[in-house]
Amino acid sequence: MGKVTFLPGGKSVKARAGQSLVSVAGNARIVIPQRCGGHASCLMCRVIVESGELAPPTVLELRKMPEQDLQQGLRLACQAKATENDCTVRIPESRLKSVVAAALERQRLENEE
Repeated sequence: MGKVTFLPGGKSVKARAGQSLVSVAGNARIVIPQRCGGHASCLMCRVIVESGELAPPTVLELRKMPEQDLQQGLRLACQAKATENDCTVRIPESRLKSVVAAALERQRLENEE
C-alpha cells in the first residue's frame, strides 16, 4: 500500500494500488473538482505530480491529455491510479478561489488604513 500526499494541504493518505486519485482524495475528504463523474470528459480534475509515481496513463487519459502536459506531470485525477509507491500531487487552486482571496486581502488592507 502506497501513500499519496496532497498539496497544498499536505495531507497524506494510504492508497491501494489501482485506486484512482479522486477516490483516494474523496476517502480523505479532500476535494478535487470534477463534473463528469470520472469519465475524463470535463478535464477539471487535473493534478500535478510533484514526486513519486503513479500508474501509466490510461488509454482514455492518453486520448484526452496533450502529450506535453503528461510529460510535465499533469494527470487527470479521475484516471490516474496509485501504485505501491508513495507520491505527492498538487491540486491547483481554482481561479475563482484565488480571485476571491485577493479581493479579501485588498479589503483587509484597506480596513487597516
